[in-house]
Amino acid sequence: MDAPNYLLPRPQFEITSEMANAFNQLFSSTPNGEFIHYSLPYPKWQFLSYLCETNDLVLHGSQTQDINHVEPRKAIDKKAYSNQHAIYATTDGIWVLYFAIIDRKKYPEVTLFNSCLQARINTPQWSDPLYFFSITQSVLIKQPWCNGVVYILPRQLFKQEPVQQIQGTEIMFPHWICDQSIEPVAKIMVSPQDFPFLDQIHGHNNEKLIELFETDPGGFPWPDALEF
Repeated sequence: MDAPNYLLPRPQFEITSEMANAFNQLFSSTPNGEFIHYSLPYPKWQFLSYLCETNDLVLHGSQTQDINHVEPRKAIDKKAYSNQHAIYATTDGIWVLYFAIIDRKKYPEVTLFNSCLQARINTPQWSDPLYFFSITQSVLIKQPWCNGVVYILPRQLFKQEPVQQIQGTEIMFPHWICDQSIEPVAKIMVSPQDFPFLDQIHGHNNEKLIELFETDPGGFPWPDALEF
């Protein structure tokens, strides 16, 4: 599959037996609900993705570092599935970092515009994840990055966003929601340097993006709204 040039392909990700053993040992040795003390030589996003591929887990990113129970919150989004009172989570170790490293407390005016998806290649096979990231341009120029936390949550009460048909292709989103309070099974500190696409985050004009979405809902990523 040839992906559109505005989508970022996931960096190479191949788990060796050595990596798997290290990831499993680190996760199993962490007391329930506690911080994972990460010192492995592999990117944290690979560790997080591996956990979700091998366990019934999802990931929730936040700049708040002392959450004991992750609570549902009302989201504001143009997409109906993303505009619910819920906990939002993902099984993708890169996508979750984007939400953890943006300082929305210092810059409450920032809006986030992003996607993570996989396209159906054939009946049993999906593409590797593809990404798009943008934030408000007037905030982007201030480099609004911060340290954050990824909360690792049990998946059992979460529901995944349904597969969609977009321009004749089946698209799957690693996007999960839950309407109940959830206690993390573990958590891990992350920094902007852990996010592999930090220099590839676009900047957008909030008002222009809303206008274009309303006039052309299928025009993703609405390039006329992008300023960087």
